[in-house]
Amino acid sequence: MEVKEIFDKTLNSNYLIIEEDELKSVLDNFEIIRVEDTYLSDFIRVLKYDEKFFVQETTFKKEILIRKMNSMNDVDFFVQERLDYYERKWDGCGCKIDYYE
Repeated sequence: MEVKEIFDKTLNSNYLIIEEDELKSVLDNFEIIRVEDTYLSDFIRVLKYDEKFFVQETTFKKEILIRKMNSMNDVDFFVQERLDYYERKWDGCGCKIDYYE
């Protein structure tokens, strides 16, 4: 998919699964606002494109997800929730994350 198509599809869904080569294109064309290392499942990236915010993450199944966020406050809450989850997971909680909610 082209970057514009990824952008449009992400706007109209809860999340979009993309391929590795598409991620490279996204990272080359979206503004990278923030990067957090999960130490367990790649990075969480906060991206901006056309004045809209997105979060990109990788699932434990190695699927690359992009989801649109409504505001920077939503971004901050989402990223902190994920980082808290990974911290608990690192400590051996046995908990599971639902990447598809």
